Amino acid sequence: MAKVILLGTGAAWSGPTRENTFMLVRGKTTNVLIDCAGGPTQRLAHIGVAPNEIDHIVLTHNHPDHIYGFPLLLLNAWMAGRKAPIHVYGLKDTMRSARKMLKALDFNLLPNFTPLKYHSITPNSITALPRLGEFDIAAAPTKHFVPTLALRVTERATGSAFAYSSDTSPHRPVVELARGAKFLLHEATMLDKSGEGHSSALEAGVEAAAANVGELILLHVPPDVRPKEWRAAAKENFRGKVVVAEDFDAFEF
Repeated sequence: MAKVILLGTGAAWSGPTRENTFMLVRGKTTNVLIDCAGGPTQRLAHIGVAPNEIDHIVLTHNHPDHIYGFPLLLLNAWMAGRKAPIHVYGLKDTMRSARKMLKALDFNLLPNFTPLKYHSITPNSITALPRLGEFDIAAAPTKHFVPTLALRVTERATGSAFAYSSDTSPHRPVVELARGAKFLLHEATMLDKSGEGHSSALEAGVEAAAANVGELILLHVPPDVRPKEWRAAAKENFRGKVVVAEDFDAFEF
């Protein structure tokens, strides 16, 4: 059974026990990294995965807390002897930022560097990515400060799926993307107040209920998160199980 492992669960301003939010989707034959925050190699080592085992990287948007570990992960994959291409997916602006980071750090001077294959995504509503090993991934636009992707990951053999909101205010395309998923990973940067470009735990509960998901997992939480209060706020509208995620939590789907 496939699983998603949360390598970080904190918001852009995170606390001492949380890395910024990013995650690994791990199947029998395929490893997909969603976003790439700080210390990616150390985080992967914690779960027994080497950087050269990453096959695909999906970058949801170009804010620093979601992509600043990208150059280090690629450097370490090259150092570990990765010869096969790593496929990188994201919006046009995100791909441009990722390439510029590597250019600024003179990656072109590294001999026999790991091949990179970039795939630009342009979702108007729900858009399928190319097949990623044993997974099908669909993307939808969110409502954030910069163009951003929400994702739905489906294990092709079983049809089981989870969804990830990425950073967003409440937004109907995110609900449609998540509809009927086993669980929804939804940002909860605030407790119950609305904020431009971000969601509260209360709003995450509304979205989860509208999407009729099986379980709601709150992440991208602030340093002062109080799990009991965040769960209670989400459960005002969502009757299923609510979890406030911790770093390295794993969920099967």
